[in-house]
Amino acid sequence: MNWIENIIQESPMVQGGLTLMIVGWLAYQIRSLPTKAFRFCRSFFTRVIEVREKHPLYDAWLGLLTDGAFRPGGPRTLEVRTTSDDYDESAATSAFAAGSDDFWARLCGRWCKVSVQREESSGATADLVRRFIINVEVLFGTREDLARMLDAAKARANVMDDRQLVDLCNKYGSSNTMSLPKRAPNTLCLPNEFFDGLELRVRQFSESREDYERLGIPWRLGILLHGEPGTGKTSIAHSLASTLNRRLAVIPLADMRSDEELVSAFEGVREDSIVLIEDVDCAFHQRENEEASGITFSGFLNCIDGMIAPQNGRVLIMSTNHVDRLDPALVRPGRADIKLEVPLLDRDAAMDYVDRLFAHVPNRHDVVNEVMAMERPTSAMLINRLMRQDWRRSTSASQSQAPGPPQVGTRPRSRWGSGIRGGWR
Repeated sequence: MNWIENIIQESPMVQGGLTLMIVGWLAYQIRSLPTKAFRFCRSFFTRVIEVREKHPLYDAWLGLLTDGAFRPGGPRTLEVRTTSDDYDESAATSAFAAGSDDFWARLCGRWCKVSVQREESSGATADLVRRFIINVEVLFGTREDLARMLDAAKARANVMDDRQLVDLCNKYGSSNTMSLPKRAPNTLCLPNEFFDGLELRVRQFSESREDYERLGIPWRLGILLHGEPGTGKTSIAHSLASTLNRRLAVIPLADMRSDEELVSAFEGVREDSIVLIEDVDCAFHQRENEEASGITFSGFLNCIDGMIAPQNGRVLIMSTNHVDRLDPALVRPGRADIKLEVPLLDRDAAMDYVDRLFAHVPNRHDVVNEVMAMERPTSAMLINRLMRQDWRRSTSASQSQAPGPPQVGTRPRSRWGSGIRGGWR
């Protein structure tokens, strides 16, 4: 140690170097003090809310923050978001929402610094679509303030309560959203208690997450609807989503050209959505047809029941007109937990349907008898025949006696499994 002291004492260059090093370190510490103090105050006096694009309330949060932006006219960067209506492209509506930007907004009486950015890639390879994430940093926010903000987002989302949001998931992991009228259960032409049993079963599943996790069972539900064309399989899925107040995500298998695209489409499904795959028999007939439309049978099974399949309470509905063409591996329990045959038109159900919704049509019972005389009658045949009637010229008196618009969830709910027709298994 003495030789080190001797070198320092005898060498002016070493003394100067040590002095500069100490002065530089002290200057750096002094310079970083404001930043450290700001970070401390920021972590102590602010709270941060993260909203990811797959969350059901993402659009509501985005609209709420856009309207509350401090800058006149909204944030500096705006994104055009389009929602189509009733499969009519001409009726599509567009609106501005905050794009990738940082801005200040006032929400529920609190100042918030908002950051709308894309998420970082989650895997070794770049994702096809990097989804957005909203970070809301609330200044002097309390848990009560955050609860009020959440309630405001829910209230904004409830503005669309009378509309059914349908996401058409594509191969890029994103989706196009359509807004359709909600479908009430009492607008379905089905036997009594047919829909009620399915609704109750899905509600029971949605409330049983702890039971599934305790037993080590993946928390997801598969439903297979099969029957003749025109019996109402798609309408059942639409009405179920409307009744349970869930989004409906449609994945068209015919548009997928590889397993990677199919995985991306499933990843694009928002949380708390009901997934609908129609005419699954057209994509896969038997196991020997391993490839169809570019996707493999094993790849499809992995998406619905493999390790990559979500365990977040996802409800998957598959429909087919030819259940006999499906591979047993696809319809086994765990992939198709509920197999429900949608029956042909039933006379009692048809009479109840026309009395409920077409009471203003004088010859409605004659129409039912006419359709029932056809070979293999379906509800689609009955509805088509009724809509050809000249009932729109009914007198105002008869129209005043017609029942009002059906409300979602107005049918009486039966106990699970009682009086269900159509082959529950």
